[in-house]
Amino acid sequence: MSKNQYLTTSEFAKACGVSKHTLFHYDDIGILKPEYVNEKGYRFYSLKQFSTFDIIVTLQEAGTPLSEIKEYLDHKSPTRFLSVLKQKKKQLALEQKKIERMERLLQTIYDMTKNALQVVCDVPFIQEFEEEYLITVALSPEGIEKEDVKNMGEHFDYCADHHIEYTYPSGIIIGKDHLERGIYHKPEFFFNKLLKKQKGEKVHVKPKGKYAVINHKGGYDMLPKSYVALVNYIKENRLSIIGDAYEQEILSYLAAEDPSDYIIQIAIQVD
Repeated sequence: MSKNQYLTTSEFAKACGVSKHTLFHYDDIGILKPEYVNEKGYRFYSLKQFSTFDIIVTLQEAGTPLSEIKEYLDHKSPTRFLSVLKQKKKQLALEQKKIERMERLLQTIYDMTKNALQVVCDVPFIQEFEEEYLITVALSPEGIEKEDVKNMGEHFDYCADHHIEYTYPSGIIIGKDHLERGIYHKPEFFFNKLLKKQKGEKVHVKPKGKYAVINHKGGYDMLPKSYVALVNYIKENRLSIIGDAYEQEILSYLAAEDPSDYIIQIAIQVD
């Protein structure tokens, strides 16, 4: 090629839609070196190097690290190209699943927050619930926060390792025995709601049926007061507690700055 068919770094960068510094970086790591460098140190690129740049961009957009792209360019072949594409397709499929999960999660949070702004607070009522499946982790009986943090970390690791997809709301479970003894500050389990029916040692089934419900507005320190109001409502209406209490945040720190604006739903299974 004659010299007038070469492009300067600025010309090549402009044609590729990148900065000169990007090309300098590619040169430094040996992924796209200029066709030649003159005696003054100026870099020049040939037209055929557009194909190499195109390979780099295509693989980068598929999430391939520059180190892997360099390795491929150093040992380029049709078989290796097919292998790289197959690997990238698998990675993109996983990314797509993550995006879809996040879309569902955001929609759930949006709907939950919107509905929370319309609920009646601090007034007990009866509601029928469908069966729900919850993934749970046991909490410290002594209420040791450090131990609970450790258990929660292991809980989320377990969900990730077993590809368990959960959603909001999350919350805690207070056992029937504690309810009957007036112990409202010692939850036994933390839970996340599962998207579908599952089996497993950590799966807890929230039964279908009748529940006495109250939407507590305010911080956690005032929750016992709402439990007392709900239990009194159950007694006044000649109902019996036949199951656990499910306490879940429907408006929390995710949307509210002041804890006095939190809305926490308490539901106790009754008959």
